[in-house]
Amino acid sequence: MSGAKKTYNTNLAKRWMITIGIFLIVQLIFIAIDGTFLEPNINDSDNLIAKFGRWILDSKLFTQWITPYSFPFFNMFMTIYVIALLVHAVRDMLSLLLSKK
Repeated sequence: MSGAKKTYNTNLAKRWMITIGIFLIVQLIFIAIDGTFLEPNINDSDNLIAKFGRWILDSKLFTQWITPYSFPFFNMFMTIYVIALLVHAVRDMLSLLLSKK
């Protein structure tokens, strides 16, 4: 039984190292691109989805409150990724606590 728990903890640690590593690599790419000519050009056509996306990106949340980058899309992407990481962390903690009982 103890071998199975050790394998689960090893897989969990390995998965978290990969997840955090990807997050850090993406952040380094964002830092390198932010404020340069390499920023993506978001199409502002008359499409409803494009208008909705522009409305989200131009909201105060991504232009004034959460602003590690000058490009709002990077701020939105980082926020969504951090929220996903927090949800994943809570799920893993709950599974570890419930599996010990």
